[in-house]
Amino acid sequence: QIESLDKSLEDLLTRVDEFVGMLDMIRNDSSQVVNESIPQIYTKATEMRQIYRKIDKLEAFVKMVGNSVSGLEERVIKAETDLGAFPSTFKKILHTISIPSFLNKSSSSRQQTLYEPPVLFKTEDYFPCLNEAPY
Repeated sequence: QIESLDKSLEDLLTRVDEFVGMLDMIRNDSSQVVNESIPQIYTKATEMRQIYRKIDKLEAFVKMVGNSVSGLEERVIKAETDLGAFPSTFKKILHTISIPSFLNKSSSSRQQTLYEPPVLFKTEDYFPCLNEAPY
């Protein structure tokens, strides 16, 4: 019976040693996570915040350019309707057909407006690195 108890105690001691070894591994891994991985994660998170700010600025720039292009498109459409810009083939067809006088507007009846160039953005204001000379 003593031999059986002795064998059981040895088995139990072996299991306790394995358990202590696993605890040491867990402590080492935990300290490595706390001391090394968390600072690395924090550094990467800080870098990502800078990237997110750049993305936000780029989105704002794209929106501003889109608004500028939309404004220019509206001005072009208005200019085309004001000045009657038709392709030359349509003009020829319309001149060959007799059009009633109320449909045929003369250019003198149109109100001529002075051209005012639109205010455009400068890419260099948003991307200063473009002012530098290439390599």
